[in-house]
Amino acid sequence: MDEHNPAGNYVVIEHVDNEFSMIAHFKKNSILVKSGEIVTEGQLIGKCGNSGNSSEPHIHFQIMDTPDIVYGKSIRILFKDGKEPIQGGMISNTYEYKYSFDDR
Repeated sequence: MDEHNPAGNYVVIEHVDNEFSMIAHFKKNSILVKSGEIVTEGQLIGKCGNSGNSSEPHIHFQIMDTPDIVYGKSIRILFKDGKEPIQGGMISNTYEYKYSFDDR
């Protein structure tokens, strides 16, 4: 449990329309992509872990209005088909994304 680094190892992906997704709590040294790289659907970007302020392995996912994970405001997740996310559901699309990360 690291209260000073709550997200732990994370990736921020830049999407269209100034939206950014953050995926957090990756396992230490498991992030497989580099900052600025374009990622595609289905690409493995890292392994689930419990880095940061986390007591058990899981992935934290959120959409924000900025890549700044501290000051970014959360944006409701809206998929292009109009469906709302359902916990445990699988989502896919064909967009390519750029991202940045912190893998301590």
